[in-house]
Amino acid sequence: MSKVAARIKNWLGIDVLEEDDDIEAEEFVEEQELEPISSYGEKRRERGRGKVVDLPMPGVHNKLIVYRPESYEDTMSIIGSLKARKPIVLNMESIDIDIAQRILDFMSGAVSALGGDIRKISSKIFAVVPADYDIVENSDGIKE
Repeated sequence: MSKVAARIKNWLGIDVLEEDDDIEAEEFVEEQELEPISSYGEKRRERGRGKVVDLPMPGVHNKLIVYRPESYEDTMSIIGSLKARKPIVLNMESIDIDIAQRILDFMSGAVSALGGDIRKISSKIFAVVPADYDIVENSDGIKE
């Protein structure tokens, strides 16, 4: 068996080195100079490649869902969307005030349990968002 094949097998853990190859293997290991991990990271930062940027995923579209509930039973589908981490606009202009209040009470509990947020947009329109969204109010336009 050639020395190269023996080294490859040893490196893969297939074969044990013979006594003659043992000295050459030690020399081979000593010849390799490995960089410390910290210096590698410093070199990457020097070249400007150390930054992580979120890029949009192709084919993935984020959606804002607008619900117009007609009854209290629609609440579970609204909460299902919230659990799926989808932002929601809840439009209750066409529903009775008593039913709207029950829906809001239930939604408030669900939003609290899921760590989200609920904000009043107008008298009967609300923004409901999951935990990884922030609702930002700004009267001067969008400037952050």
